[in-house]
Amino acid sequence: MINLDKKILCHITKKLYPNSLMIRFVITPSNILTPDLYHEFDGEEFYVIASKRTLEDLALYYDEKCEKTFQKENIISNIDKILSKRIISLIGLARKAGKVIIGYEKIQKSLSFNKIELLLQTKDGSKNRKKDLLLPKFQKSRIDCLNRKELGTPFGRDSVTNVGFLKSSFTNPLIFDTSRLESLRYC
Repeated sequence: MINLDKKILCHITKKLYPNSLMIRFVITPSNILTPDLYHEFDGEEFYVIASKRTLEDLALYYDEKCEKTFQKENIISNIDKILSKRIISLIGLARKAGKVIIGYEKIQKSLSFNKIELLLQTKDGSKNRKKDLLLPKFQKSRIDCLNRKELGTPFGRDSVTNVGFLKSSFTNPLIFDTSRLESLRYC
């Protein structure tokens, strides 16, 4: 289980932030600095908060201070792509496992019976319909880092605006990745 509340020091801002908002970077043994979102690489590690401004500062810092190989071009869009692809893949797996509910009325009914553990909504969906759906019992805030097209992808549809997740092993990784993507896209 991922500890979302653990605080980690940001290498650039020198402030502590929740683990769920951090991007891990690694300086590999071959002296390449790379984002490592899923702890796949060995090497010297450090963390940076998932925000556009801080990631831009990271690129400037390594340009000026270090001689480590660093491909700063498109770093923000590359991290965005990695996170959104992972989220969409997790949603697809949850769908295949029968752990998702789509459709406004079905979600509303499932919420009234406390069956839904996590609710994802789109940023570009109807604000009134979004507010009409109550959050699941233990969900603290709305998660809306994807657009309708992105949320529709795992269902083979052009557009989906709400997805409810039943209790499963998919919810923690989804919370973790959507927190980072939301921070990256909107901070």
